[in-house]
Amino acid sequence: MKKYLLLFSALYFGLSGVQSIKGQTVIPNADFENWVTHSGYEDPQGWDTPNEEASAIPFFGVTVVSKSTDHQSGTYSAKLETKHMSLPPTDIPGFMTLGNLTVNFTSQSYVITGGAPVIDMPTHLKGYYKYLPVGGDSCVIGIGLFKTNPVTGVADSIGFGYFSTKATVMDWTPFSAWIDYDTIVQPDTMNIIALSTAQEVMNPGTTLYVDDLWLDYTVGINNSDPRTGVQFYQDKESQRLLIFFDFPSPRNASVQLFDMMGRKVLDLPAITLQEGRQVFSYSGFKPGIYIVQVIHGDTKVTKKYFFNQ
Repeated sequence: MKKYLLLFSALYFGLSGVQSIKGQTVIPNADFENWVTHSGYEDPQGWDTPNEEASAIPFFGVTVVSKSTDHQSGTYSAKLETKHMSLPPTDIPGFMTLGNLTVNFTSQSYVITGGAPVIDMPTHLKGYYKYLPVGGDSCVIGIGLFKTNPVTGVADSIGFGYFSTKATVMDWTPFSAWIDYDTIVQPDTMNIIALSTAQEVMNPGTTLYVDDLWLDYTVGINNSDPRTGVQFYQDKESQRLLIFFDFPSPRNASVQLFDMMGRKVLDLPAITLQEGRQVFSYSGFKPGIYIVQVIHGDTKVTKKYFFNQ
């Protein structure tokens, strides 16, 4: 079912940026221990799936998300399996979302609305998975964060991150999805999705297991004097440098990066903020020592890093 590929792209909410971070959000039923029984199927509590619509077709119904006793911890995990439904002839990915999902198999269309509340800006979506692909299939686990415009009611893009793989993973394995932000605005809603098949060609039998999701933060992890109002964190996992700002009042701050020859290799646009952070990736830089320089007002803060080690 080709249109189901768009379920993932619907959560593409933007890349890179600056943001503030406060508090910590808990993902609803992140360990998938709680399930709600309906007529002919179960759904993980707090999550929506195509099960309601897919199981309602007499004699031809299927369920693509189910409770599994194969778990990372606790008693259960979520099992997502790509299946073929004979009437109408349709391949359906195992799919779950924190939003509300409405599917119409006759018109091959869907609608996703809502999500779960978020009170902060995490840096990663993490958890555990197992994956058994068929015929070169690939899976995806993604997160989108957005803010509802109080005037228009439209959900504006704030941030996005995802993890995807084609590899067969027989044992429970941790995954990590870095979240990129494109604005300093605090989101109010998040949506997390998981798809057993995230591509146009689907292969029935492909199975994804998901368990123990959580949001990761880097607040408070730094190697600079916080009295300067600037703190640094090197995220080696995603090859990014995070610069946190915490000023007594709004200030203009600029970030520059120099190699050991004194050449400027990065000059980020100056921003005006009181609290927040700026992020840049160094994955494309040559291995070596670099100097990060942050200037705000009459203060200059520098830090030395070895990138791509």
